[in-house]
Amino acid sequence: MRLPIGKLIVSLGVILAVGTLPAQAQVSERQVAALVEALRQAAPQTGRADDGLYSDWQIMPGNIPRWSRSCIGRELSPTEFEASPDVARSVVTCVMRDILKEEYGASGNDEMLAVRRSAAWWMRGDPSQYNSSEIAEYVQKVVTAYEGQQGTAAAATAPASQSSPPSAQRPPQSSEFDRYMGAGYAATEQRDYETALLYFQRALDERPNNSFAQRAIQNVEQYRTAPSEDASDSQSEPNPQ
Repeated sequence: MRLPIGKLIVSLGVILAVGTLPAQAQVSERQVAALVEALRQAAPQTGRADDGLYSDWQIMPGNIPRWSRSCIGRELSPTEFEASPDVARSVVTCVMRDILKEEYGASGNDEMLAVRRSAAWWMRGDPSQYNSSEIAEYVQKVVTAYEGQQGTAAAATAPASQSSPPSAQRPPQSSEFDRYMGAGYAATEQRDYETALLYFQRALDERPNNSFAQRAIQNVEQYRTAPSEDASDSQSEPNPQ
C-alpha cells in the first residue's frame, strides 16, 4: 500500500556513533544548519492539525523520545518537543549532523549528492532512494532550499564594504556557538556529561542568557544524576501501516 507522503517523514534511520564516520567526510556546521533548515522548509504539509506529525519538521512521534534522549540527554514527549522550536531544531541538527557526514562520505565527498541522499534518508530511511520517482519532488525541494540557505550564509559572511565598521568584518559568533553546542551534543551521546557541560557552558559564554544552551546544561545536569538508560537503542521507526 502506498502511503501518503506526509506519513513517510522520518520513518527510519540509525544514529551513527561518534567516531565511526569515514575520515574523509568533512562537513561544516554551516552545511548541517543549511540542511536542517532545508528539511524544515521542504516538510510536506498535510493541512491537518491531527496528522500525527510533530514540529515544523513533521516528525513521527516514535522517533522523538529516542532522538531527544540521545541528543539532549532527556527523553521528551512529542508534545514537549513540538512546544519548543529551539529544542526541536537542536535535536534535528544532532540527528542530521551524523547522517550528512555519513552520506558525504558515501557520495565521494559530493556535497549535493550527500544532500540528496540525506533527504532520502529523512523521507524514507533509505539514502539510496534519492533517485526514486516517488520522492523526487521532495528531494528537489530540499536541494533548492539547501542551496538557498548556503547562499544566505555566504552573503552573511562576505567581506564587508570599506564603510562598514570593523566588527562587521568578523564572522558571526554563531559559528563558535554552534561548534560548542555540537560538541556538547556529541559528548552527551557518549554519556561524557562532564565534557558536555563544559562545551555547553562555553556555548553559553558565546551567547549569554541563550535559552537553548541553558536548557542543554539543565538537561545534562539532570541526566547525569538519573539512573542510566541504554542509549544504544535502535533509532529505527517503521512506516505506519
